[in-house]
This record gives sequence, C-alpha cells and structure tokens, in this order.
Amino acid sequence: MSALPSHLELVQGIVLPKPVGADPVLDFLNTRAGWVGRGPARVEWLTNYEALALWTGYVGLLPDATVGRLVTEASTQPVEAARRLAAAVEFRADLYDVLTDSTATASFEAVARVTQKASARRRLIAVPTDSPGLEASWELPEDLSLPLDHLALLAADLLTGDDRPHIRLCPGDSCGWLFLDPRGRRRWCSMSTCGNRAKVRAHAARTR
Repeated sequence: MSALPSHLELVQGIVLPKPVGADPVLDFLNTRAGWVGRGPARVEWLTNYEALALWTGYVGLLPDATVGRLVTEASTQPVEAARRLAAAVEFRADLYDVLTDSTATASFEAVARVTQKASARRRLIAVPTDSPGLEASWELPEDLSLPLDHLALLAADLLTGDDRPHIRLCPGDSCGWLFLDPRGRRRWCSMSTCGNRAKVRAHAARTR
C-alpha cells in the first residue's frame, strides 16, 4: 500500500484528515476537500457514520469507549445512522456558510436550530468531589445524535467566543479549509500541502 499524503492519517482502517484548524469545529469543517458552494466535495472523508464517530475520537471529542458503542449502535440501526450522518454533513455546510459568508442568514438560522436542539438535550448532572457539596457537569445522551450535538454546542461557543475574529480561510487553490490564526502570522492550512504547492508554483513562475 502506498504511503498516505502528509495531511491524512489511517484511523482504524478509515482515512481521515489530520487536524490543522487549531479548533475541533474548524477541523470538522475540514473533513471535506474543496469548498465550492454546496456541490459535491472534491474529496469527502465522512463517507459513513463510522467515519464520523471515529473522527470524533481521533480529534479527542469523545472517548474511545463511547466511539466504540456508537459504531456498534450504528451497525444495528443503519437507516438512523445514515440520517444522523446526513444531518451532520448538512450542519457542516451551514456552519461553513456562516463562517465565510456575511449574507448567509438562512444558514445561520439552520445552525441556530441545531445548536438550540442540542442545548435542550443536555442534562445537568451531579459530580462528587472531595470538597463539601457537589459539583455539576453537562451531559448529552449517548445515542447516534451525540457527535452532532457535541459539535453544535462547540460551534455555538466558537461563534460567540473570543476566537471568532481569528478564523482564517486558506487561500490555497480549491482548498477552502479554515483555521485559527490568533497571532496573525499564519497563511496556509498547512505548509506541507497548500503552502508547499504555492511555493512550487511561485518558483516555476520565476524560472520561466
């Protein structure tokens, strides 16, 4: 088997893009190659629910045990798993519009609906501590909606948080990946891919 490109990794038999966005929500948006409208992706890495579940574990959003249970549940409910994957891919497209198009009000409303639904599914649970009393934590139901619910809540935090002004769009040809650039020094999603391709083109142009 030939080696994978530097921006990809084999995760339990499924090829996934390496995280480059410096934020899991942006890395979720980067699970397809080539953002040109809502047409077919040049490359789509979330090809089934298993890929979505494994991706959440790969980037550290969900523990491996939870991912394993989701994959098992998806195998017993293939129709529902496909529906949940389609919802996640639709949310990904809407969120991308929100982050790249100031006129995308319909997409914003769609994102808001998903985040509000996810928020309504959260439960506040008690967490024992060594100090007096109890602490609390938010918990989402562990079902096939969990990956999208988790991403939706993180997306809401990103849209309303301090990192929102630092999101940048990679200028690489047919790329469209997003990343955080809080220091204002980053240009490419990855120097090993878009950055190097730009350097090669610039060198070729100089030597003509």
